[in-house]
Amino acid sequence: MKPAEKIKTQKIVDKIEAGDFDENDIDNLFMKLRAYASNHRVFREIADFVAHNDNRDRGLANQALETMYLRMRFFLEYNSPKKTLDLSQPFPLWIKRLIIFQVEKCEEEILKERFNVTASRLKSRIENSFKSDKKAKIAQYKDGKLSEKTFEAIQHVMSFISGHAAFTQDQLIDELVGVLDANRLRFDTDVILSLSDKITLCTLLLFHQSEFDIRGHKKAHCEVAAEKSSISHNVQFVDVQGNPVEHHETFGALSVMGTVTVKRDEQDLGISHCVMSTNLDVESWCSENLFRVEPLSDEVPNHMCKRIRLDTDLAIDKDFKLAAANA
Repeated sequence: MKPAEKIKTQKIVDKIEAGDFDENDIDNLFMKLRAYASNHRVFREIADFVAHNDNRDRGLANQALETMYLRMRFFLEYNSPKKTLDLSQPFPLWIKRLIIFQVEKCEEEILKERFNVTASRLKSRIENSFKSDKKAKIAQYKDGKLSEKTFEAIQHVMSFISGHAAFTQDQLIDELVGVLDANRLRFDTDVILSLSDKITLCTLLLFHQSEFDIRGHKKAHCEVAAEKSSISHNVQFVDVQGNPVEHHETFGALSVMGTVTVKRDEQDLGISHCVMSTNLDVESWCSENLFRVEPLSDEVPNHMCKRIRLDTDLAIDKDFKLAAANA
C-alpha cells in the first residue's frame, strides 16, 4: 500500500474506532483495502461487493447460490428411478459444475480419511477426467481416468445438501482484523471486536435487494431477513390443565437470505438459502417502524402477533438500527 493511501485508510480506521462512523465509512474501508486483502476470502467478498453490487456473477455468495440452484435442479431431475445419473455416459455439463462445487463444501478430513484424497486433488481429477463440450453442453468420461475410490468420493459429495451459510459475522470480523494487521495499520483489536455488530449491520445493507447471475433459470436475489417473521404478541399460553405457562419467543437473528428459482413441472419454485449469518438480535437492531402488531390471520383474529417487515428499502437510522428508508 502506498504511503499516501495508507494515511487515508488509517484515518478511516481511527474514525471507526472512535465510534463516529456510518455505513459509508465501512464501505470506504473495504474499498481502500480491497486490493490488499491477500487470501482473506470473506473480506474480499465484501470488498468486491462494494465495488460491484449491481449484479454479481462471482464470489462466495454467488457460488453458494449457484450451488443451491444446481443441487435443487439435480434433486428434481434425478431423484427418480426413471432417471439416474450414470457418469460413464455423457451427462449435462452443469452437473460437472455441481460436483466441483459440492467438493468445496465437503470436509477435508472426511475426504482424506475415507477416500485418501484432498479436495483440491479431487477437483483436479474431476476436471481432467471428464471432457467438457461447451457447445453441446455435455460432459463425457474419459475411459480409465478414475479409480473406483474416486468414483465413491464423487458419490459421497453428491449425497448431501449443505445448509450452512456461505460465511458468518465472526468470519467477517476475524478477517477484517487480519487484513488490518497484514497492512500494518494502527488499531485496537478489542475495540474492533466491540464494534462487530455495527460493522456487520452496515455489511448487511450491501446485500439487501441485490441480484446474482447464477447461470440458472432466473437470477437469484438476496435480502436481509429475520429467522422468524412473526411472534405471538400479548398472548397467554397455558398447559393441558389450563395453568398459565411462561413462553418466551423471539425473532431470532438477522441474516442475508438468498433465493434461487428452479422449474418444477413448468412452475417456478423458490428455494431460500442463508448466505450470511449474524449474531444480531432482530428486536435489538431493528427500528420500531419495521414492526407492526396485527391478528395472526382472518381465521384466528383474536391471536395477535408482532410481525417484522424487511421486504422494503432499508437504511440505518440515527440510532444505528435498521429502519425503513422512507420513514
